Amino acid sequence: MLRIRVGVPIGLAAAALAAVWMIGRHVNPGPLGFRLDDAWILLVYGQGLAVDGFLSYVPGVPSTGCTSPLWAAVIALVHVLLGEGASTDAILIAEMAIGVLLHLATAGYAGLLVGRISGHDLTGAIGGGLVALAIPLAATAFSGMEVTLTGLLLLVGVGAATQGRWTGSGIALALAALSRPESAMVSILVAAFAVADAGAAKEAIPRLVRLSIPSAVGAGLFIGYDLWASGAPLPATFYAKESTDLLDLPRRWGVALRYMLSRVPPLGSGIAWLALLGFLPLRQSDGAPGAPRRRLALLPLAAGLVYLTTNLYLIDPIQPFAFYHQRYLMPALPLLLVGLTLGAQRVASALPMRWSKAPLALLAFTSILQAGMSVTPESVHLHNDIRNINEVQRNLGEWLGAHLPEGTWIAASDAGAIRYFSGLPTIDVLGLNTPEMLAHDEAFVRQHPVAMAAIMPAWVRPVDPSQVVTIRAATTEDYSVTSSPIMATQFIIRANPTLSPAEDGSASVRVGFDGIRSFELELMRNPLEMK
Repeated sequence: MLRIRVGVPIGLAAAALAAVWMIGRHVNPGPLGFRLDDAWILLVYGQGLAVDGFLSYVPGVPSTGCTSPLWAAVIALVHVLLGEGASTDAILIAEMAIGVLLHLATAGYAGLLVGRISGHDLTGAIGGGLVALAIPLAATAFSGMEVTLTGLLLLVGVGAATQGRWTGSGIALALAALSRPESAMVSILVAAFAVADAGAAKEAIPRLVRLSIPSAVGAGLFIGYDLWASGAPLPATFYAKESTDLLDLPRRWGVALRYMLSRVPPLGSGIAWLALLGFLPLRQSDGAPGAPRRRLALLPLAAGLVYLTTNLYLIDPIQPFAFYHQRYLMPALPLLLVGLTLGAQRVASALPMRWSKAPLALLAFTSILQAGMSVTPESVHLHNDIRNINEVQRNLGEWLGAHLPEGTWIAASDAGAIRYFSGLPTIDVLGLNTPEMLAHDEAFVRQHPVAMAAIMPAWVRPVDPSQVVTIRAATTEDYSVTSSPIMATQFIIRANPTLSPAEDGSASVRVGFDGIRSFELELMRNPLEMK
């Protein structure tokens, strides 16, 4: 029955979401917020899209620092609907509400998909329940990131393919690629499935056309915008963050399995992975009543593995315990959990009748057990991350906004909340949002002297410390945003007012920085009139 396939997962998802939000809320007694500075960057882009009509980090200047234009469009819609005077809390609540709805929809659709492929209502309820109780995934609903949106679109795209709805599949997967560009690899996998399942070229070609047209349009929009805005075909964040290494991929997979996927119920138990046995070409399972067709059952699992592999190839998970790296893998979780449920059903169909319920029952039991054990630490981690970001980046951004005149240029090494709360045009010194810094564009640096710079000393530091003075510091206790406690402190610096006047009469001083990236800034020599 539909209410079992969909209702049970949605009910479990609602319970998981409530627990994730409520249990650890006391850890952050301050204002609402997000657990990553990147979420504030996305908020800036959404705000820019609503105001300028294109993705902008500095008002009125097109930028390619946003790798999720679809999520930025959702945020822009929130700004438009709430109006110009909407408070930050109202915007955050709206974003989180959308994340909650997306997680509920993902769990419900997972139950529907598993039930349809397996032909069993109970199997559908278990499959959707696994997605609902994937506690780290549920926590992303409150993160302000595109994770839940991408996961749902990937699941819908793959699910439509299992029904032969190729146009619908193409549209969903094209949207997924606009939410996270790595999703394009899943589109390629689905295209291969369409050809393999067709059996004849005259049937395969129409399928590929219907699948590929939406993807071609989406890719054209994505690449075309990047070329227009920056002259490069990919976002600036790709050039700044990519760490591709095919030979290192096995090690990265090991890190993901041991430290990242193991946190997700029921994957923390090795028992859950026994469901993979269901995809072996066992004659008993393939021909047994109630066994899902192997090719249909395998597609969601394969799609999840392709997405995971793509991300691990592109980005080294050097901080596997931090949400910063975990969120890259999480869109694959619904596909992975749906695939394992279908695998367990195939194992069940190959067992004697008295043991046939054991695989799914074991999967459900381990999911409930691990979810119960992990929900409290996950909730505490979520709210502690939010507090960390509020006490450092938000603190410095609000201070800069309160003390510098409107339109004053600043620089930042962590450029999300500082840019959002200051409301000031900002140079992202790492080049993710102002790619001129990545290219060491001398003209750009010379033409944009900054009054102050907010820097994380764990990342960058002035080559000659005597050229600057620190005028404000912000730090946070029990830092958990990353695994590096030294990242818990940031400073606001300005040019040292005791510096000798420049021989050429320049109003700024050139200051070099080194660390994870080397760059230079023009810091204004004289104090500005502060508010």
